[in-house]
Amino acid sequence: MTPKQTKFTCKECSKEFLVIPQEMAIYAEKKLPLPDQCPSCRHKRRMALRNERALYKRSCGKCGDSMLTTYAPDAPYAIYCQKCFWENVG
Repeated sequence: MTPKQTKFTCKECSKEFLVIPQEMAIYAEKKLPLPDQCPSCRHKRRMALRNERALYKRSCGKCGDSMLTTYAPDAPYAIYCQKCFWENVG
């Protein structure tokens, strides 16, 4: 550990982690609080916010064909099948 690195303890897993001077400068510049979780726990928290595994059956907003999507049936978005999407984009 160099003298300018700061050592913290993760509030989730109690593991020690370092914050390098460049990170400290970014937190200070952006007026952000210093991290209280280690990089692994922060990554787990970010990944928990993603919806990659839940698939829903919905109908295409244009042709009505059934398809699988990551958007829940109650989502307010118009969902298109791949064919209709590319027709509208191209």
